[in-house]
Amino acid sequence: MQNGTYNYKDYFQPGQKARVEVALSGDTVFNDGAVVTEISDTEIRLRLSREKLPDGVLLRRELPLVVRVGVGGNSYRCKGVVLDDHAEEDLRVGFIDRVTPEDQREYFRLATDIPVILFNVTAGTAEESGTAGLRVASQNSLPRIVNISGGGLRTETEMEMTKDDIVYATFHLPLPEPKVVPVVAQVMHSETLSRNEGVIYCAGLRFMHINERDRDAIVRYVCNEEIKRIRLCRKDFYSLPNS
Repeated sequence: MQNGTYNYKDYFQPGQKARVEVALSGDTVFNDGAVVTEISDTEIRLRLSREKLPDGVLLRRELPLVVRVGVGGNSYRCKGVVLDDHAEEDLRVGFIDRVTPEDQREYFRLATDIPVILFNVTAGTAEESGTAGLRVASQNSLPRIVNISGGGLRTETEMEMTKDDIVYATFHLPLPEPKVVPVVAQVMHSETLSRNEGVIYCAGLRFMHINERDRDAIVRYVCNEEIKRIRLCRKDFYSLPNS
């Protein structure tokens, strides 16, 4: 099953927090937190954070997945397969590849609302307003970025997107001096949402080509905004009247 011998115990230990990602049918992804319960030379056991899997999610034998962990301030991932049929919260996984490092900047994510210009290079379509060409969204309108990190973004748009489409996106990062950020991204998953205004598409995009200075600016923005929100929450907490 493995393409070599690797010391997985250097990266995985009992009691360690992990994340499990499974690609399902229909371009959907099952993503859940977990805790490592056992580790051997070729296998790992994890306890998922939920006791019951969502409807439609079946972790069958030989289903491929990815396990992610953090070690010494660094992030790592490893591919594996489910070893038992009808696995639920207790998951037994067999490793099938080496452990590889990941860029932690992808994991600093921020829920946001940033206007964006989108062009689907694969389909040759763009967000348009009548015949006026590309439409730049105003706040709370479409298209918009609803989640962003140093590794990618999630957008809501009226423009149809499908998995593996290549998309060109341009947006203003809301800094004290707004910064224009152009990126080339790949659609990793897309789903349709029914809203009062009609059907819209919610798509997760992974950056393929981005200036590293722009990526660093995104990470700084995300971290600074998160710090502001934490401070605001603390302020609101301490301002609560004593019972």
